[in-house]
Amino acid sequence: MRVLKTFFIISSLGLSACSLVPSEDTPMAQYVFDLPSFPTSNPHSSTKIVQVAMPQAVAGFDSQGMTYIRHPMQLERYTKSQWVDTPAHMLLPLLVRSLEASGQYQAVLSASTSNLSGEIRVDTEILRLQQEFIPPQASRVHLVLRVQVFHLVERNILATQVFDLNEISSSEDAQGYVAATNQAIIKWLPAFQAFVKKAIYG
Repeated sequence: MRVLKTFFIISSLGLSACSLVPSEDTPMAQYVFDLPSFPTSNPHSSTKIVQVAMPQAVAGFDSQGMTYIRHPMQLERYTKSQWVDTPAHMLLPLLVRSLEASGQYQAVLSASTSNLSGEIRVDTEILRLQQEFIPPQASRVHLVLRVQVFHLVERNILATQVFDLNEISSSEDAQGYVAATNQAIIKWLPAFQAFVKKAIYG
């Protein structure tokens, strides 16, 4: 019985390793952030123009690599799966569309396509984006974002907040990572809308 139990544990670990490190002939898979449909609110009678800056990411999370951890503080990356662009770059259109749909501003400018300066600037930084395989908790995606709102005319910071998000993965592989990441972002965007609105209008 002890031999059988040991074989079962070793076999299980082998299967888990295969899900994280595919064979060499497996083609590279690329994934994107989902662009959800945003319910549009009634237009707000505002003259505020908001510029959304290109999001940034701290070291370790500023590439197309899809990171996960099996041991605290030790980052690993999927070898045959990656984001189609950096998560920071993929986040920008979601932030812009979210603020546009809120109907709270005269215009929302994307830093990637506009040279115009708004009265308000929104900065976002990814502090962490990783899939975690640390027992006894279930596999999950951990996403941490810092958002700051600046008044460019008055040259001061209106508000800063760190959002710490966790979403259970549906599977312990890259597909589960992508699905949980998208779900975490979709759930977070209304809170992002509300934070920016409160920072600007009080």
